[in-house]
Amino acid sequence: MKKNNWVWALTSDGEHDEGQMWEAAMFAGKNKLFNITQIMDRNNIQIDGYTEDVMPLEPIKEKYEAFGWHVMDVDGHNIEEIIDACHKSKTIFEKPSLIIAHTIPGRGVDFMEWKYSWHGKAPCDEEAKKALDCLRTLGGKIKSESE
Repeated sequence: MKKNNWVWALTSDGEHDEGQMWEAAMFAGKNKLFNITQIMDRNNIQIDGYTEDVMPLEPIKEKYEAFGWHVMDVDGHNIEEIIDACHKSKTIFEKPSLIIAHTIPGRGVDFMEWKYSWHGKAPCDEEAKKALDCLRTLGGKIKSESE
């Protein structure tokens, strides 16, 4: 019985500092493993800082294409774009697919946006309350139900 298996890999940009990520990318491209779709969270940060300061990744799209991948860029905050790209990846044959989901770390929380220091750090109670207020009110653009 032949199975119709699909492999979905959710990765971060920071883990692309590791050699095994590139070995896997080269292997999948060389062997035309079209049933693999990788979704990369391209938020440009990692625990130690901004990815381009720690270990530059760009031009990441061109690197994956050179290894034989089909690459799509999407707004990682737009679920419809992500779903559409996932569907499209299943129509690509002869090569694996990479969906680069560009995201803003801490999006919607003014004191967290783009700050790698929040990557892996939990807010204290006061910071959590402020963050939830930012999200519930879209940064003060709408009134919260608690107001």
